[in-house]
Amino acid sequence: MAIVWSQTIESNHYEVRSAGATLRLYRNGVNHSQWNPNRPLAGCIWDLIALPALYCPKGSIESVLMLGFGAGTVARKLRELVEPKQIVGIELDPIHLSIAEGFFDCGEGCELVAADAVEWVREEGAESDPVTFDMIIDDLYAEEAEMAVRCAPLDLEWCRNLAKLVNPGGLLVFNLIEPRKVPHLPLLTDATLRAQFPYAKLFRMDGYENRIVAFSGTPLDRHVYQDQLREAYRRFPRCRGSAKRYIASTPRAARG
Repeated sequence: MAIVWSQTIESNHYEVRSAGATLRLYRNGVNHSQWNPNRPLAGCIWDLIALPALYCPKGSIESVLMLGFGAGTVARKLRELVEPKQIVGIELDPIHLSIAEGFFDCGEGCELVAADAVEWVREEGAESDPVTFDMIIDDLYAEEAEMAVRCAPLDLEWCRNLAKLVNPGGLLVFNLIEPRKVPHLPLLTDATLRAQFPYAKLFRMDGYENRIVAFSGTPLDRHVYQDQLREAYRRFPRCRGSAKRYIASTPRAARG
């Protein structure tokens, strides 16, 4: 693996590394982004964050809000697979956004905002006429001792604020690195949120702790997913076989 770019800025060490056609961004030893233009579905954990969009009819995901943009791995996947008209990426680290533009080709097709995503959501949700999206992705992580750590709440207030910004029938997707927290997500336990998002799927891969949980106002159709997966394989032959790694199930709320 070759180091394409490396720099320490304000006590954070950044590296962009390449392995063949694959680019990776590391900050303080933690892999934050990974992209191969020949394989938008590469059998990696970032696939699972984009995967819920493939369960929705083609053209139904026109606008996406990404909280925790990194260098744009998921944005690139969505651009290739579902072609949304608008992607807004909120990222606390402006260096990540510079790398997203300079190395990961996110300068066009994405509106990149350097901001605290939690404050951005709260302020937007407080507006009388907030901007809304067909898909919102919550992937808010920093690192500590070379380990990813969550840097946003997962409480009822946060989930209600996110729900305000989702269009009717839209998707709300969470990346969680602690599986034990899944049954306690407010979208599984709160009656009002369950009514807004009655459909849910959980995605995982063997060997990873991450659980990607998607909540939707409309059914997540497996036949639509299979059709879109075949189309992705046709357009990107090197993606073939990637779906063998994806494990999908229905999440359940904690009892009592």
